[in-house]
Order: sequence, then C-alpha cells, then structure tokens
Amino acid sequence: MTTTSDTVLAIATEYLGPAAITLLERQTKFHMSGLTFKDLEPSHCADLSKWVGIASAMFIEQDQAQDLADKIKRVGI
Repeated sequence: MTTTSDTVLAIATEYLGPAAITLLERQTKFHMSGLTFKDLEPSHCADLSKWVGIASAMFIEQDQAQDLADKIKRVGI
C-alpha cells in the first residue's frame, strides 16, 4: 500500500471501523476507473472524498460522513 492509502485507511477506520477497507476498495474500484485502493496517490483524494462522503452517509451521520470526506480530501493537498 502507498503512504496515501495507509493514511486514508487510518482516517476512515476512525469513522467506519473494520468496514473502512471494504468501503474504500469498493469506491476506488467502481467509481475511479478500476483503481485499486492500495495504489491510491494524493492526486486521487479529491475524487475519492466525494464518493466516500456519499457512500459513508448510508452508515454514519451526514455530518460525520462530510467530516470524513473533508479529511480524505485534505490528504491530497
């Protein structure tokens, strides 16, 4: 895994627990042209944050999902 994917996974795990890796892998594979999560780079974070915000809102409160998305987006800055 890249440093970026490790960082994003650590952030997402705070919000989603062990389900984080599954959610992240699905979002990259199905919404980011087949990208594998382990190959995530900073340039992918803005796009990933959008999809994680949408998907995670199904499982956690909307404000928490937005906070998670914002933190993932900042990884790419």
